[in-house]
Amino acid sequence: MSRLVASADVGGTFIDVVVADFRNGATRIAKVLHRKGNQGPDIIRAITALVTEMGHGIDAVETLVVGTTVVTNALLEAKLARTALVTTKGFRDVMEIARMHRPSSYDLHKRRSRVVIERELRHEIDERLDHHGNVLTVLDPAQLQDLVVEIKAQQVDAVAVSLLYSFLDPAHEHAIADALSELGVPVSLSSDVLPVFREYERTVATALNAATNPVMGDFLEGLARIEAQGAARTFVMSSAGGSMTFSEARRFPIKCAMSGPAGGAVGAQAFARFHGLQSLLTLDVGGTSTDIAMLREGRIPSTNERVIGGYPVAVPSAEIETIGAGGGSLASVDRAGRLMVGPESAGSMPGPVGYSLGGSQPTVTDAHLALHRLGERSMLKGEFVLDRAAAIAAIETEIAKPLNVTWQRAAHGILELANANMARAVRMMSIERGIDPRTSRLLAFGGAGALHAVDVARQLKIPRVMVPFYCGVFSAFGILSVEASYDTQRTWRRPLGSVTMADIRSVTEEMKAQLEARACEDHSSTPELRHLWMLEMRYIGQSYAIAVELAVFSAEGLEASRQEFLREHMARYGHASPTDAVEIINLRLTTTVCGEHIRDHQPPAGPTVAPCAQATREVWFSPEAPMTSRVFSRNDLPDGWTQSGPLIIEQLDSVTVIGPGDVVEVIPRTRALAITLDK
Repeated sequence: MSRLVASADVGGTFIDVVVADFRNGATRIAKVLHRKGNQGPDIIRAITALVTEMGHGIDAVETLVVGTTVVTNALLEAKLARTALVTTKGFRDVMEIARMHRPSSYDLHKRRSRVVIERELRHEIDERLDHHGNVLTVLDPAQLQDLVVEIKAQQVDAVAVSLLYSFLDPAHEHAIADALSELGVPVSLSSDVLPVFREYERTVATALNAATNPVMGDFLEGLARIEAQGAARTFVMSSAGGSMTFSEARRFPIKCAMSGPAGGAVGAQAFARFHGLQSLLTLDVGGTSTDIAMLREGRIPSTNERVIGGYPVAVPSAEIETIGAGGGSLASVDRAGRLMVGPESAGSMPGPVGYSLGGSQPTVTDAHLALHRLGERSMLKGEFVLDRAAAIAAIETEIAKPLNVTWQRAAHGILELANANMARAVRMMSIERGIDPRTSRLLAFGGAGALHAVDVARQLKIPRVMVPFYCGVFSAFGILSVEASYDTQRTWRRPLGSVTMADIRSVTEEMKAQLEARACEDHSSTPELRHLWMLEMRYIGQSYAIAVELAVFSAEGLEASRQEFLREHMARYGHASPTDAVEIINLRLTTTVCGEHIRDHQPPAGPTVAPCAQATREVWFSPEAPMTSRVFSRNDLPDGWTQSGPLIIEQLDSVTVIGPGDVVEVIPRTRALAITLDK
């Protein structure tokens, strides 16, 4: 009896789809071009084709988990729904005032992103709580009805409600939500979205949640058709590394802002666990962007200080650095005669010039193709034929001639600049956090990750690069392994030295009961649950906090959390005081439904005979002259196979480039590539 589980990672250029049978190990993968607005039908079509290959119908798929950039793209492109805000009298302009952070200290033309909600759509209501949650001004029902009439006349698509100190007592927000229910539009409450102090971040997060609710609703409607065709349960990947039910994703779309990249981090965590790696840097290069994460002690750090499209997104998410450098990043020469790469991308349409879909501006992919690092039939088993001559011509016209260099030098310049941008982001995730990247391994995945990894590692003196077997769809494999989860947080400011277990349990039991109720509501039978507690701690008087785990509810557990805070503070800031007073400011809880998915799925066994090169081609590893390089198929490589570069390894979903003198080895069982760089 088969048990099929599917996942889809909706990226900027491609949609990656994986179907796996966890009972017999059978796996099928696919990459399809991302057609905006057609994600649902495209995912259905790809899954149907894969399960048919496996001898099943789509009704054999028990679970589907989808990672999406739909919320991220809405923020980056500022394509937000018309949204109204209701806030406490006197706080109408809190989003406009913001923080005293300048987008750029030296760029005189740089402007802040536009305010999420325009001033005429921001409404005040006369109510007030004090900082202990006591009511100072009672909500006036007559004024509330007038407010509903006013908002109704503005014909908004969503409403955000963010009242001062509502995280201490949400009663006023709930009353406003009840009154607004007659409008028939989504209403987001700050006491649900981000029930913590700092009114600016809380208000912006709530406004973004409301403003992205309609676009997430449209996306989920497309996925609902998948369930209608037979998939038993469909989930959406969350930014924090778990999966969300449709109802949770519809209610909290802002928690899906880093949905796709989080899947790669989860996959990397499973990879590190299987290979016994404590420290691992990840390089996920897609068609539009590059995502970098740093795993320490096998864990994915989390952050609530993310900025997307200029907007602070303060909900907890996996700590991932994203830059606008990918295979589709456009290359150009600016008015000052400087070569520029990204952040603008050709996307899937018109795509790189070599795709022959109408693109005219050269991209990073075109540079790989021109230099023959990527062959004309390297992609999708040769079914997606690339036009190398067109890529060379575009680089010659748009880059080489304006710079008065050869097309080979221009193409190398494009890759060098893209690699430098990636290396800078890796430094930010490692060196700027007190970690020497030379002591880590670099795990490369994404459609273009293995094309760039060796060059990026060489810049950073990282000695070894690892490439998982399904590297081009690795994020989809990470998404495949996640479990359904729920999260909440609450401001609870207490000096650590005065906290008793009775104090903390009085709050945590209520938080746990809230998430357990949501989990039971979404699952037909009573699920087995796992709870993860995090404490946001800081020195008294500090502005920023560090989140550490509370593993055991005891005085010893609190002391262990304090020691972890000191270690993390030393790693991040270079100093820590064991005697200065520490305080807790926020409590976080993640509740996971155990057994929803299975982890550590490994590829099928490889061949046992030595492989033969499929071909050779002239690859330009330098602008001066090409080198004859052997080309191998990844599927032909047996466990333990070792070879020195230069060589190219091709597979359905990606291409790996091994430079001259570098040594590659196939790791037994996982069939991952381990590339040792030439010193």
